[in-house]
Amino acid sequence: MSWQDDLLDCTYRGVTMDIMGEDLEAPRAVVQHGVPYVDGDDVEDLGQAAREFSMRAVVFGPNYMFQLKLILSALDTLGPGELVHPIYGSVTVVSGGYKVSHQAERPDYAEIALRFLEHTPNDTFFNRDLIYTATGAVYVEDERTWQDGVFDLIGRLDSLIAEVQGWIGGGWTGLMEKALGLPGIMLRLQQMRSQIMGVVSGVESMAKSAGSAFDPLLDLFRPAAEIRSSIEESTPSTSAELLSRAGVPSAMPGAVSLPPDIARIGSAFLVAAREGADPDGSMLPAAMPEDPIEAVAFGLVTLVVTELALSYASAIGVAIENDADDLALSPNDLERLANLARSLIQAAILLHRHLYDIEDALPIIEGLRTTAALIQARARQLVLQRPPLLSRTVETSTNLRLLAHRWYSDSRRADELMRLNPELRSPYSIAPGTVIRAYAN
Repeated sequence: MSWQDDLLDCTYRGVTMDIMGEDLEAPRAVVQHGVPYVDGDDVEDLGQAAREFSMRAVVFGPNYMFQLKLILSALDTLGPGELVHPIYGSVTVVSGGYKVSHQAERPDYAEIALRFLEHTPNDTFFNRDLIYTATGAVYVEDERTWQDGVFDLIGRLDSLIAEVQGWIGGGWTGLMEKALGLPGIMLRLQQMRSQIMGVVSGVESMAKSAGSAFDPLLDLFRPAAEIRSSIEESTPSTSAELLSRAGVPSAMPGAVSLPPDIARIGSAFLVAAREGADPDGSMLPAAMPEDPIEAVAFGLVTLVVTELALSYASAIGVAIENDADDLALSPNDLERLANLARSLIQAAILLHRHLYDIEDALPIIEGLRTTAALIQARARQLVLQRPPLLSRTVETSTNLRLLAHRWYSDSRRADELMRLNPELRSPYSIAPGTVIRAYAN
């Protein structure tokens, strides 16, 4: 394992931090018993004191104050909290204080010196599973992964999604303010209003709701809020509805109000997400266009796709976690759910990566990437909890209930066989030679 390839995303109380350097100090309590005129001391070891983690974090970019506020709020919270150390993983710590430094020659930039003290020394420290190879230690991703130790899946996703949504709102406001400040924009305000309201109305129609009238150019925060609330209302809550892709539109909402080429890109990304495929990033320009109408259109597409990705990630996280108790979803279902979340998140990442500056896009991309990693790790863990999946050939005419009795001595597992074989048209009459997917035991 190489630390430059396998570093973890550092967080404290769920707040992401970019770390420039770290130090670990593990002092021990000792007592020295000396005898006059005798060389040497009798040193008594009284045990290890609390480990001390010293770290240097950095925040930068036009929204650095927003991230700095999140970090300081987490550090100021009383009591122990969870630190995900880039190298050592999850550790329960207490904040030992911090120091924030600004420099005149580096605007929109701050460094934070952090100090954490280990709170529960009896917990296993550095508990990542490793094996030794000829080139070094390799991290083994087994049934428990570092993501499982960060937080409960749902709580972790909620924290990440709220953080990314905060960054999205700031980016949308900045885009609109920039567009409104361009020369000659007064001649095109009505076109921008129609474009924004058309997309907002299209998203609201997904939820069969209508928002109150407002001027999107006077209340810049409302478009993001209207789109977010409507998407959350239209997102399915059950695994069956999520698997059917019922809430993912096949075309960009409000496409008729957008420039045709931009609407086509947004629709293509959504179609790829419905299929669980990777979106085609080559369709996107290298940067946000300078034309204010096209810039606002791309901003709307990015806003809708990102909010869809976040809303579906939250719903899929809940569906996967609910399956942890009864294991009702098949491995194929879990894979399809994870692929749906991954495809939507990948589409959002590509939009931010191509259209926005690196400093604006990086916090959102990192949050989205971590969200996808959490969902995939948890889905993989649940797949590994199931017995091996086999393909078995039916030898004589039968039905699923009789087949479950023959294979498992439990006819109630017919429902399980039905979930594993949704393509069966007549489960009550299965012809010889039919191939059935079934668990080994």
